[in-house]
Amino acid sequence: MDKCSSATGGAYSIANLGNDLYIASYPGTSISVYDPFQPYHFGNQPEHNPRDIGRVDDISYRPRSTLTGPLGRVWLASLPDYGRSGGLLSYYDPATEEKKVYYQVCGDASCYTLAHLPQQALIAVSTSISGGSDTQPKASQVTLFLWDYHTERKAWEGTLDRNVSFNALVTGADGKLYGTVKGRRSTGSAFVFEPEYRTFTHLVDLLDGERALDLGLQNGPDGKIYGMTSSTIYRLNPTDVSVPIEPVIASANGFDISGPILENEIYYAEGHRLMVARIFE
Repeated sequence: MDKCSSATGGAYSIANLGNDLYIASYPGTSISVYDPFQPYHFGNQPEHNPRDIGRVDDISYRPRSTLTGPLGRVWLASLPDYGRSGGLLSYYDPATEEKKVYYQVCGDASCYTLAHLPQQALIAVSTSISGGSDTQPKASQVTLFLWDYHTERKAWEGTLDRNVSFNALVTGADGKLYGTVKGRRSTGSAFVFEPEYRTFTHLVDLLDGERALDLGLQNGPDGKIYGMTSSTIYRLNPTDVSVPIEPVIASANGFDISGPILENEIYYAEGHRLMVARIFE
């Protein structure tokens, strides 16, 4: 595999809609779509694969998270351009090619990670205090908020009672929200959020000495949740979060950006290159 975007800074986040992978790259929150079951031939025309779709707007710059599904759209959480504060929530609709951006939905913070809560028809969005490059944070607290994509407004907002940063979200088969957080002086942790009651219910440590990788959580075909640290793919059992987290694959080269699980493989990025690892037989 080779180049997947005209944005040369690298792929920041990846998500699938059916068999198609949507790859969001820096700089400029540039979107590409790739069908891994078709020949690889990069370009910006309809026949190309991956096909470069282009920027979502002129302010979104670092696409920290990509989510597919709600209303058949590709949703993006982005940090803004250099010197700007206030990150963005946006979408691209593959059926109509419409692009829309919601500005200042979290004040001076930035939208950072996304997960769909289909039973509630909401998108869970976590924030970062960071703005664009060359800025000092203006926000003092990260939050988790629930976005109603029908009314186009927040339905709830809250946070954990500790100084951590949310860096991954995924909705389990049980409808609960699972996520990871990291702190400056602590090992990464995983949490469980009950969307029906809008309450955090569990917080458990990850592998000793390893920190959670940004966007490092995916649902596996076996009903379990798979995550990445910078050097390990691990497994979390949603039916009993008290069971120790189980390492699956360790890599001497490490992992950069986590992507989706398709069939028995997990996709991820190293710089501008798309990579794949087999995790199921």
